[in-house]
Amino acid sequence: MSASREKSKRKAAAANPTPAANQKKGMSKGLKTALGIVGAVLVIAVIVFFTMLTTGFFEEHTTAAVVSGHKISPATMNYYYRTAYSNLANQMGDFFSYMVDTETPLDEQYYDEAAGTTWADALTEQALGSASATYAIYDEAVANGFTLTDDDKASIDSSISMLDYYASAYGFDSANAFLAAQYGKGCNTKNYREYLEVNTLVGNYATSVNDGFTYSADELKAEYDANPNKYDTVKYRLFTVNASLFDETDDEEALKQQEEELAREMAESSQGDESAFLMASVKNAPEASKESYQDQSYTLRTANGYDSTASELADWLYDTTRQAGDTTYVEYSAGYYVAYFLSRDDHDYGMPNVRHILISVSDTTDEAAMADAKAEAEAVLAEFEAGEQTEDAFAALAQEHSADNAEAGGLYENVHPGETVTNFNDWCYDPARQTGDTGIVQTEYGYHVMYFCGRGDNCRDYLVDYALRYADYSAWNEAATADASYTTNSFGMRFTTK
Repeated sequence: MSASREKSKRKAAAANPTPAANQKKGMSKGLKTALGIVGAVLVIAVIVFFTMLTTGFFEEHTTAAVVSGHKISPATMNYYYRTAYSNLANQMGDFFSYMVDTETPLDEQYYDEAAGTTWADALTEQALGSASATYAIYDEAVANGFTLTDDDKASIDSSISMLDYYASAYGFDSANAFLAAQYGKGCNTKNYREYLEVNTLVGNYATSVNDGFTYSADELKAEYDANPNKYDTVKYRLFTVNASLFDETDDEEALKQQEEELAREMAESSQGDESAFLMASVKNAPEASKESYQDQSYTLRTANGYDSTASELADWLYDTTRQAGDTTYVEYSAGYYVAYFLSRDDHDYGMPNVRHILISVSDTTDEAAMADAKAEAEAVLAEFEAGEQTEDAFAALAQEHSADNAEAGGLYENVHPGETVTNFNDWCYDPARQTGDTGIVQTEYGYHVMYFCGRGDNCRDYLVDYALRYADYSAWNEAATADASYTTNSFGMRFTTK
């Protein structure tokens, strides 16, 4: 190669460095800059993602499920889930604590271990079902032009405003923080308001549908005449004869014969004689139960409907020829029932209207507190009797002294059978009760000073109307929610609170 060509080659090389030479020295400045930007973006993305996780962004803005065509966020799902939980706790009462450990996450407790279903799974299914039914009815309400009234909106505004009070009372710095603590991350006043608006509209619409069913007097009578056993109740006494009344034996046939002989003897010897039935019950009761049977109410069964009566006895008790004092014995799976018929109630009378003044006692096992409450009740009644003794005067005393329904003067209208606690109910439904009667009744709430205002709507008509309305409402609800459905989004459901 000539010197001139070599010189030219070196000049070209200097002007245009080869890739190989460049790689040996490292990345270009431009590539370094680009990768640096990418790295910074990734760091920012990670920070943003974790910020979203901790601030409730996903809970508020992702889709947990589509219910009856409506997308709901994890936060909204939480409202339905917690409502399902609260409803279960209220329905089960004291038994709830035996079923669910409130200190352990629900997704770590089995509802059905064999099926692998946790309590969280069960409540989630219930919440989804409730949400899908709610939105199905919501769509029908909107389609029919149903809207929130000004009172509804004011009530919702009030509920939202009260959240600030609750937040302050429980040590939270805002209503949103309080809601998040109660229901889960992402729950705030905005989506809580939306939840209230939907459920208020649905509740009001359902009420309007229910109230829209009307029945004439002829329709009520026709329904009762066709199904009297559905509405009447019976009163009777019951004694159970079973193996516990006899010495142990392996001879089942002999035991069954003993049971039948005793049941027959009790029924035949007490025919038409209630006191004989009561004495025979005490005599034949197991030794450990004799004290209980000495209380005459122990064998008494009152307000029993046909469907709630033992099937072996129902037809006999509801036979239209049945007379007070009739007795029978019938076999059931574990022995024999011995029954003494007292009466049948067709409920053809006006329901009581009463006022009461409750002197409340938080612990009715506290004898001193009960004694004080009784003395106060007697003093209130004495004050009434020393005055004008009118219903208005009693109402004024109720407004002053009652721990229940004071604003309405203690008034309860159309008290239907079984609506109130036993002693209260029995006082109201005493056949001898007359307008203006007063008295003092002890219950598990304390002492009630009573005033009988008179009788209101016909009880039988109320029972028949309720049954027809319930059937019609159920049919409407079934039709309205027939197409209710839901699908879940696995990503969004991860952000629901369990």
